[in-house]
Amino acid sequence: MKILEQALNKIKSIHKKQYIFFISLIQGLIGIAGKRTFRNLARYMQIDEHTFARQMKKEFDFIGLNMHMIEAIKSKDEVAIAAQDATFMPKAGKKTYGLARFWNGVANKVEKGLELDVISIVKLGEKKECYTVSAQQTPASSREKTKKKKQDSSKIDFYIAHVKKALSALIALGIKYIAVDAFFAKNKYVNGVVALGLHVVSKLRIDARLRRIYTGPQKALGRKKKFDTGSICTDDFKNSKVTNIDTEAIELRSCIAHSVSLGRLIKVVLVRKKLDENKYGEAYLFSTDLKLSDLCIYEFYVARFQIEFIFRDAKNFTGLGDCQSRDAQRLHYHFNASLTALNIAKIQDSEIQKSSQVTRPFSMASWSRKYHVGIVINRFISMFGFDQTLIKSHPNYNQFLEFGSIHY
Repeated sequence: MKILEQALNKIKSIHKKQYIFFISLIQGLIGIAGKRTFRNLARYMQIDEHTFARQMKKEFDFIGLNMHMIEAIKSKDEVAIAAQDATFMPKAGKKTYGLARFWNGVANKVEKGLELDVISIVKLGEKKECYTVSAQQTPASSREKTKKKKQDSSKIDFYIAHVKKALSALIALGIKYIAVDAFFAKNKYVNGVVALGLHVVSKLRIDARLRRIYTGPQKALGRKKKFDTGSICTDDFKNSKVTNIDTEAIELRSCIAHSVSLGRLIKVVLVRKKLDENKYGEAYLFSTDLKLSDLCIYEFYVARFQIEFIFRDAKNFTGLGDCQSRDAQRLHYHFNASLTALNIAKIQDSEIQKSSQVTRPFSMASWSRKYHVGIVINRFISMFGFDQTLIKSHPNYNQFLEFGSIHY
């Protein structure tokens, strides 16, 4: 928890009671058994459930906290990108803030619940690491019964506003690119994010209309011809430079084209993967940075998937969807605290691996058990009046914390 304490000390708006409460909250979100509700947290952390409700009503600079923690572990020469995506959480009742009908990718249909938009940082290298920077709950649309296009427009406005809110933290971390899935490949989002100073890496529909850039002779009079007749197809990539990824039987080809839907020039990368002897799978990736290499566009888009592991681990181990409150501010606090707790566990795991010079997969299950054992030991020390220093300085203390952990 040392890195958390150091980051909290850099936030000027936090006072001592908030400082102590937040550390206890993070320990509880990682280590307690069962759902991470106010009542269940109170059973383990010796804090009244009303205290949880009262403290989580207050403003807290989660973006600044996450930025300071990521900044402390990110070296200057490391390549990192931002990723943005939304996740669905089922929710019962009628009065919860933001309750509406959202797309649930697991069920592959629209369902009633809450949606959380998350912006994260993905560190690239031999081992990809993904950390949350900011989370914002998608508000329920007041035009829920209107046409789908209008709904998408209002959500896109919200997603751009979220990027703008986290922009200073992204710039401080040296981020230039944001990778998103095909849903975000819309004119308003792409051009809105580019206007903020970031480049977008995403995926186009396979039938996206792309126009060739005209390079032939121009007329002496009249308007200059910008685009050639017809649309770009697979044949237009045949003469381009080929980049092979032999480990996955993938080849990359690219060209500069004008996207009709985005209304701008983009670099398009055709990804072809050999599925069978005579069968290929194809996808069109793109970047608003025309000078970005084919391989970088591919790697950035693939790295975007790391944000899905954040959703998985936060829902399973830090109670992302467990908040019992219906209030907007408490929900916001709970969502961000849950994701910050996951950041802390991942950072601690990364530091241990670096110090011991080993490489192993990250296991949130192991860290949850380790924190749970620590909570139990602290309760024994408190109830029986043992010497805390004597126990925690014992050489076998850290070994006992590993009880029940997964070892590779």
